[in-house]
Amino acid sequence: MRHRTTITDPVGKRQEQAPGPGGSVLFGALSSFKKDTLRLLTELQRQYGGVVRMKMGPYLVHQVTDPEAVRHVLQDNARNYVRGRFYRGFHLFFGRGMLTTDGAEWRTRRAVSRPFFHRAALRARSATVTDTVEELLDRWEPHARSGRPVDITDDMMWLAMGILGRMLFGVDLRRYADRLLPAVRFSLKAMILTGEVKQMLPRWVPTAYQRRLKRHQRTLNDVMDEIIDLHRRGGGSPDSVVAALLKATHEVTGEPFTQRQIRAELKTLFLAGHETTGCALAWTLYAIARHDDVRTRLDAELTTVLGGRVPTAEDVDDLPYLRAVVDESLRLYPPIWLFPRDTVADDRIGGHHVPAGSTVLVPVYAAHHNPAVWDDPETYAPERFCPAHAGQGTNGGTRTGRTPRQRDRYDYFPFGGGARKCIGMDLALLELRLAVAMVVQRYRLQPAADHPVRPTALVSLRPQPGVVVHISHNGPAERKTPPA
Repeated sequence: MRHRTTITDPVGKRQEQAPGPGGSVLFGALSSFKKDTLRLLTELQRQYGGVVRMKMGPYLVHQVTDPEAVRHVLQDNARNYVRGRFYRGFHLFFGRGMLTTDGAEWRTRRAVSRPFFHRAALRARSATVTDTVEELLDRWEPHARSGRPVDITDDMMWLAMGILGRMLFGVDLRRYADRLLPAVRFSLKAMILTGEVKQMLPRWVPTAYQRRLKRHQRTLNDVMDEIIDLHRRGGGSPDSVVAALLKATHEVTGEPFTQRQIRAELKTLFLAGHETTGCALAWTLYAIARHDDVRTRLDAELTTVLGGRVPTAEDVDDLPYLRAVVDESLRLYPPIWLFPRDTVADDRIGGHHVPAGSTVLVPVYAAHHNPAVWDDPETYAPERFCPAHAGQGTNGGTRTGRTPRQRDRYDYFPFGGGARKCIGMDLALLELRLAVAMVVQRYRLQPAADHPVRPTALVSLRPQPGVVVHISHNGPAERKTPPA
């Protein structure tokens, strides 16, 4: 049932509430959110539009997907929005780091890490990315020879972990992978508060769940402490974010960062930095494997430009279809699928009243699947990001969505926007483009027929139960002449 009412503020001004499901679904929306989050958010957008009002249990929630409304929340009036209640679970594993803080505390933490994410600095170190990808390709050789199916999801995490460690931490994080990966898998579910009894009980209640939670928290803390102590003893790279944090002082207090503060920042960079990029890599390779026409066209472009050699950061500028393949994967499977915020003061979004203290959800997944913006939004079609495709539909018909030049900045925002746009965007894109190019040049991936994959909304958009493929070598005979 479509529900819309108006209210009157203290000075008599009428403020219209956003449309949305009626009050009879007080707990229904919460139940649907737990059961199939992505389906609920997408259906709300399609049924009620770009600003939707609903109740989730005791909470008043607004969903925002209209580009102008998204810009208002993430950019134009961002000071009125804080991390809020949806981030409470994140503190369990992230601590008080760059992801979970606001204001001066957030600015201080971001300022320390920002130099390590400058595009020029990343491009200068792109060989670190390609060297790490080469190690993954060698790791896949036995699978290519045997033909046995393999789940590449953890391999993508392993790759992203290696690149992140070498680029930022001054150590190879993969040496800790056996300890870290189980903790990461547990944290992805534990950080999403679903209202289950095991999550709601006090921490001091000695349940099996609480024992597992504390064990995995301790693992993450211990590994980060080992890395910090290694740098204190002079054993890590002096050109690392760890070394920078050890030298930094707090903008407000003027005091050096404590061990706990440094640890929280490293956990944030680790969990957010490798998990989202690993998911994006897994989804991109999965999409290419399912679409022979995309793979053929991409392989032709890579053959023409690279001729089989290892790509560099500068080569990416000459590989427009590669960039389109990555962009389309980030549209269809955005690894950061949701940006939640809480409202500080009363606001108006898209002409609708949003009271202070309510929650605003900006679901990237629903916005990227909006049929009013994207032609055939459920179809994987990299050409929609190619300028030459303007005016054509994904199936050759008339395009109903917007061309790349006509597209609003907030029609497509896989890394967010405004001052809090993901600090790791340029690193993630560099990794994705170089890794995809190298994998496609050397191997052909074929999805295992008996292993369907679906996106699951955890902290990131995880492929579940995993991306299982057959790996074979990409021989010269398979390569085609690129289309004009």
